Amino acid sequence: MEFDSLCYGVGLTYYTEPLEGTGVELRKGVVTDSRLRTNLPDVYAAGDIAVFYDVMVGKHNQMGTWDNAMAHGKVTAHNMAGADEEYFDVPTYTTTMFGSTMAVMGVTPDVQPDLESVRTFSYEEKFFRKLFFLEDRLVGAIMIGPPKGRKKLIEIMRGREKITRPREELLDPVNLKD
Repeated sequence: MEFDSLCYGVGLTYYTEPLEGTGVELRKGVVTDSRLRTNLPDVYAAGDIAVFYDVMVGKHNQMGTWDNAMAHGKVTAHNMAGADEEYFDVPTYTTTMFGSTMAVMGVTPDVQPDLESVRTFSYEEKFFRKLFFLEDRLVGAIMIGPPKGRKKLIEIMRGREKITRPREELLDPVNLKD
């Protein structure tokens, strides 16, 4: 296989040793419900360490991004102050390297292996897009190249609505009218 660059993420290591023996459920991190509560009363977890129940895919998930940590912190603070909020967000990660933009949004097969997908690419125009679906809902996307339509894709994911039009239409930024 030929490629211009190869990138590999080595992941994160979570420091959970101080919690061993406390009764807090651990699974590579601290397990929480959708409100970021642990199995112990009045104990919450947020950020990279939280293995939170992700309402987007209906199972536990763990994210290692700044945006996720900040959003977790807000929900956790509200809930510790007496609110009853579920955490729901479309995680995003965007970077520019090697003269191109790469954006990952929502959930990808590394978290939810049984996702359906559609994709398109153009060597001439230097772009790649892959969209991920779960039960007729758009739940994730990977975009390399111009980020046209990115905001609209995130809006569709946040809306959690069923996609009734052909999925391939969502690959074309013209159809998204960002």
